[in-house]
Formats: sequence, structure tokens, C-alpha cells
Amino acid sequence: MPVLEMIKETVDTVGSDKVNLTGEDLQDRDLSEFNLKKANLTRVNLQNANLEKINLNEATLEWTNFSGANLTDADLSKAKMFRANLAKANLENCNLSEAYLGKVNLRGAILKNADLSKAKLHFADLRGAKLEGTNIEGIDLRWSRYNSETIWPHEKFDPSLTGAILYERE
Repeated sequence: MPVLEMIKETVDTVGSDKVNLTGEDLQDRDLSEFNLKKANLTRVNLQNANLEKINLNEATLEWTNFSGANLTDADLSKAKMFRANLAKANLENCNLSEAYLGKVNLRGAILKNADLSKAKLHFADLRGAKLEGTNIEGIDLRWSRYNSETIWPHEKFDPSLTGAILYERE
């Protein structure tokens, strides 16, 4: 039985909150519309995966590799994403409200119209991230890095006033 069918069957049997996919390699896989609410996906490789409309609400996603993944319309609200790699990921219309994104790599990520309200991005790397139309109400950007290529939701928004650090070096 293919691995995605096994995951779906296990979720249907025991519930997504009991699923532990730690260390799985799901690179380039299609997990669109999967329900993995409260699941443990620590150190899972989801590079270039299709995760459109996936439910990862309250999931543990620490050290998870989402680089190049499609997370359009995904629910990552209240997710724990310490050190996750979201470089060049598509997070358009993604719900990241109240998520913990400490030390997350968002370099070159597309966050257009995403919801980052009340999210914590301590030490996150936002260099080159595209945040047009993003809801950043109550966001915590302390010690996060950005550069001149970072596009903020509002032209007059000054990230340095929130504790973010302008960092132009590679």
C-alpha cells in the first residue's frame, strides 16, 4: 500500500492528533486537502510537495522542510514551526494566525494575502519574502531579519519599529 494511503487510513482510524510522521520523506508528494490537525510532523521532508488546503492546525512542524512547497489556502494556525524551512514556499491565502515561527526560514516565500495575525516570528528570516495583503495585526517580529527585497503589506509599514532587523548581507 502506498505511503499516502497508509497515512490517510491511519488518520481515519485513530485520528490525526495521534499520528506521528517524524522523519518521513514526503518530498514531491501530493497531500492536498489532508487533515493532519495536531499531528507530529517533526523533521518531515515536504520539499516541493503539494500541500494545498492541507489542515495542519496546531500541528508540530519543528525542523520540517517545506522549501518550494505549495501551501496555498493551508491551515497552519497555532502550528509550532521552530526552525522550519519555508524558503521559496507558496503560502498564498495561508492561515498562520497564532503560529510559532521561531527561527523559521521564509526567504523568498510568497505570503500574499496570508493571515499572520498574532504569529510569533522571533529570529525568522524574511529576506525577500512577499507579504502583500498579509494580515500582520498583533504579529511579533522581534529579532527577525528582512532586507530591501522584502515586500511588506503596507508601503508605510516600518518593520524596524517592531524589533525586526534590516539585514542586507547574504
